[in-house]
Amino acid sequence: MSITTLNTPEPTGAQAPHSGQAGIHPVSLLRRGEPCPLPGPEKMRGLRLVAVWVALTAASWAVLGGAGYGLYALVQSFML
Repeated sequence: MSITTLNTPEPTGAQAPHSGQAGIHPVSLLRRGEPCPLPGPEKMRGLRLVAVWVALTAASWAVLGGAGYGLYALVQSFML
């Protein structure tokens, strides 16, 4: 590939895949009798997700408000 070329070379079939271990395709792991990987955790959806976002937002504002008031009280005590 030339330095002035913007296109990347086409991969050939002889190259090893770039994901996982070199030379081992994920499908070949299943053929050896190894168990399938477990599915990931269940995704949170709907009202439960909204409730968690609202609670996290309220908690972050409470922490921010508490830190702000603490800073205000600290500055006020130095001024007196």
